[in-house]
Amino acid sequence: MNLLRLIPLLTICACSSTVPRTKSSDKSMRIMVDPASVDVPNHVRLQNALVNSGKWIVVDRRAGLNAIKKEQEELHRNASERYEDKAKYAQWGKLYGIGSVAVGHSQCRNLDGLWGVYHRCKQTLELVDSNTGEVIVSVSGEEDAKYGESPEWTKTVDKLDGAYPKAFETFTKHQKLELYEQESEEAAVREKEKSK
Repeated sequence: MNLLRLIPLLTICACSSTVPRTKSSDKSMRIMVDPASVDVPNHVRLQNALVNSGKWIVVDRRAGLNAIKKEQEELHRNASERYEDKAKYAQWGKLYGIGSVAVGHSQCRNLDGLWGVYHRCKQTLELVDSNTGEVIVSVSGEEDAKYGESPEWTKTVDKLDGAYPKAFETFTKHQKLELYEQESEEAAVREKEKSK
């Protein structure tokens, strides 16, 4: 086949189409919050923000996870953390039927305001694929809270909602590309037979 004919063929070879990601079609939108990443008040507020956004299926396995960890600690007293995060998240994916793990971090500082001291907290939220350990999306935000209280996570979760990929990208082959692939396979078979 002539090289000049091949170039236009390759430029029109693939067309992309998109399929919307929804919590019923995307396994990664079935999540649990890593209880070791944030303290209990932040865990509860983060989980509430994820549920209230309406975009995620949130699985609460904190009590079950703590029971499993307690049992493992009794069996393996010297090994405080036996798994890397990637292996740990893969195990959670199998145990709890989740596609990703929400890992949160919050750092707060005290500020003086008109009505007293309050917290300003910088929050980071990552979704980690439970099968591969890859970070799907990571966002940061800031929220204020009354002194002694944990901040809400609504602004950071809103950023997560906006940053999460909206659609699956699927690529369909063009008919001319399929024909070219068939011709190439046939040519390869003929060359192999000639060499015998």
